[in-house]
Amino acid sequence: MFDWYDYRSMSKYKGPNMMAVFPAMDSLLLGIDELKKAGHENFLVYAPVPHHDIEQSLHRPKSPVRVFTLVGALTGFCTGWALTIGSAMHYPLIVGGKPIISIPPFGVLAYILTILFGALATMIGFLINARLPQLRLAAVYDERLSSDHYGIQVFCDEGKMKEFEKLLKGCGAREFRRAEH
Repeated sequence: MFDWYDYRSMSKYKGPNMMAVFPAMDSLLLGIDELKKAGHENFLVYAPVPHHDIEQSLHRPKSPVRVFTLVGALTGFCTGWALTIGSAMHYPLIVGGKPIISIPPFGVLAYILTILFGALATMIGFLINARLPQLRLAAVYDERLSSDHYGIQVFCDEGKMKEFEKLLKGCGAREFRRAEH
C-alpha cells in the first residue's frame, strides 16, 4: 500500500470519513480532480504502487524531509570539526613542529560525520512525516487497495457524505465504506 498524506489538514483529524474504492487509475484521477473542483482538500489517496499521475493530480507541497537532511548534515559537519579540534586542543601533541590543528585530516572526519548525521536525520524525517509505524489501519481500509484497486478516503462531516458519495460514484467508484471515528 502506498498513500499520499496531506501534511496540513489530516495529521490529527478524528471525525467521520468515507473510503471510495476505484477499480482503475483513470477513475481515481477523475475522482481526485472532481474533489478538488468541489473545493475539498481533506482526503487521502491509496494506491498499490506510487504513480506520477497521482502525484501531479494532487499538487501536494514538497516534502519537508529535505529540511531534516540539511539540519542533520550541518550538525554532523559541525560535530566533526568540534570533535577533532576540541580533542586536539585538549590534548595537544606537537610532533616535528607541525600545527596542532591540521585541516586535511580533520576534514575527513567532518565529511564522514556530515554523511552519517545527514542519513540518520533523513531516515528520522521520513518516519515522522510518513507517520510510521502505523500500528492500526484505517477502519474503512479495503485489502484490495494493496493489490489492484485504488481508494480515496474523504474526511468530512455527515452532511457532506452523501454529496461526496454521489460525486465519486459518478467518477467510477464501485464501493463505499464509512467510519464514524
